[in-house]
Amino acid sequence: MASFRKQEMDSITISVDHEISLHPKENEEIGFPSVQEDDDYTWTKNVILAMDKDNWNCFKDYVYVLPGAKARKVNEEGETFLHLAVARGKEQFVKGLVNLMSPEDLLLTDKYGYTALSLAAISGTKEMAEIMVEKNPKLLLVHNKVSDDIHEIPVVTAARHENTDMVHYLYEHTPKDQLDPDKGKDGATLLTKLIISDLFDIALDLLNKYPTLAIADDYDKRNAITELARKPSTFPSGRRHKLWQKFKSTLGFKIREGKSEMQALQILEIISTQVSKLDDKQLEAAGVYKAVLEATKFGIVEFVFTVMKYNQHLENCKDASGRGILLYAIMYRQERVFNLLQNISDRKNRFSYIGKETGNNTLHEAAIYNRFSQIDRISGVALQMQRELQWFEEVEKLVPPKLKDQLNNQGLTPRDLFAEEHAALVEKGEKWMKETATGCMVVAALIATVVFTAAFTIPGGNDDKGNPIFIKSDMFIIFIIMDALSLFTSCSSMLMFLAILTSRYAKQDFLLSLPRKLILGLSSLFLSIGTMMAAFCATLFIVIRNENSEENSKDNSWVPVTGTVLAALPVTLFIMLQFPLLVDMIYKTYGPSVFAKKNKDMSL
Repeated sequence: MASFRKQEMDSITISVDHEISLHPKENEEIGFPSVQEDDDYTWTKNVILAMDKDNWNCFKDYVYVLPGAKARKVNEEGETFLHLAVARGKEQFVKGLVNLMSPEDLLLTDKYGYTALSLAAISGTKEMAEIMVEKNPKLLLVHNKVSDDIHEIPVVTAARHENTDMVHYLYEHTPKDQLDPDKGKDGATLLTKLIISDLFDIALDLLNKYPTLAIADDYDKRNAITELARKPSTFPSGRRHKLWQKFKSTLGFKIREGKSEMQALQILEIISTQVSKLDDKQLEAAGVYKAVLEATKFGIVEFVFTVMKYNQHLENCKDASGRGILLYAIMYRQERVFNLLQNISDRKNRFSYIGKETGNNTLHEAAIYNRFSQIDRISGVALQMQRELQWFEEVEKLVPPKLKDQLNNQGLTPRDLFAEEHAALVEKGEKWMKETATGCMVVAALIATVVFTAAFTIPGGNDDKGNPIFIKSDMFIIFIIMDALSLFTSCSSMLMFLAILTSRYAKQDFLLSLPRKLILGLSSLFLSIGTMMAAFCATLFIVIRNENSEENSKDNSWVPVTGTVLAALPVTLFIMLQFPLLVDMIYKTYGPSVFAKKNKDMSL
């Protein structure tokens, strides 16, 4: 007869405080009752306590002497011990219980219809699932109840809760015919959840097996195309590239696309192929029109291009208010989609929109400031105002002349509406420009003071005739040149910032006048800081060289070298903090217009 450690447990206490032996035969002799499902569950207290303390041996002994305990309900939620072990992350207990249970026991569900595998799909580990599936593969096909209308298999549950490792394992072992759209909504739901979770490798495999899932509704009445249209970060156009990436792209180098991006584009191709088979009513019912407009809103030019490549008439899709793709691109300031639509040869009725409630035409809509547009991505309020002006003037060039002076229901022309909508932005832009100019002018004034004084405090001193001692030194010449440049550029910078402070700040000034002044002011300030530090380094070399030329002096040549390195720090910091703004401003003011660019390899 097996003996157990006395210090771990001497007996099992039942709800009536009846002390029993641990040996099953002895339990039979004293008439130990079987565990009933309609009891008060107090018999589970010590068993669960052993699980909480990670004492498997004690837990196993309890389960061994309680008849049928491993397959009984242990609480009012209708859970078994296996459910509890999974929910509490007790992997050792899961493995042990599965070994003790029959395959049929694993199919037991709680009152919500969840098997232990379904719970593992939510937050458990792959190892938990492996041992359960190995013992009873039928678990993969048991539908758990998410709501009254939704009953899904474990792989869908895992995808819904973004349990990535579990999704990969369950998808690999789930019979693929279960995901056939003709058999229910498990496949469509899995596909949408995979797209939401960025699991494009599995989504692509699933679509290759069942392409029609692309337009099939899931349990939540969504589909793959509507979900993909709301994921701008999935595509290259939806991400904010760093400056060096833009530079490489400008030079003709293609930025290497990630694996997930390539898979997302392949998924988009399959979806677009399926969409091309639908008529107008089916397109609207499948949410394709809405998806295209959503993709336009988020600036996913790859999405719009690919879908319209297979269905060019989608350029005419509109929302409930009659606003089409072109108007969405204008409203949300998505220049790449806007340029794509400019490549379409058929331009008939593109600007025929008139709002029913507002009376706004296309140019009126371009005049409205939309805080949800990508204008907010631009650093600096002045640059935001500049881009708003660029958008308005570009649309103004394209619309028929009669629209330019057309009145809306408020009696406003497009330019009147632009002035009204952007009044607050102009005020913020003025404040931003003045604060920037004031701060930079203080720095420029300090630099001018320092370098002016340094010009009359010659490093090394003068001889008896008043001539600089090191006038023939190369370093001295460098000092003079750098000091003079620093003085001239700092004074120029102050003048430009002063011009900014005294500007009139009309809305049109934000297009060229104010950005040009700020560009010149910042450029001059950068040069003045750089040349000032260069003059300082030259002074160090002159002074230390003079000291080292004296007898019995130590070699201090490392001092100017160290000083030069340290002098680069403030220059570097200033460049890191302000130089990106300068480059961005130069590019947006003097660079090629974003509206002049054509989407390469995107011609419909």
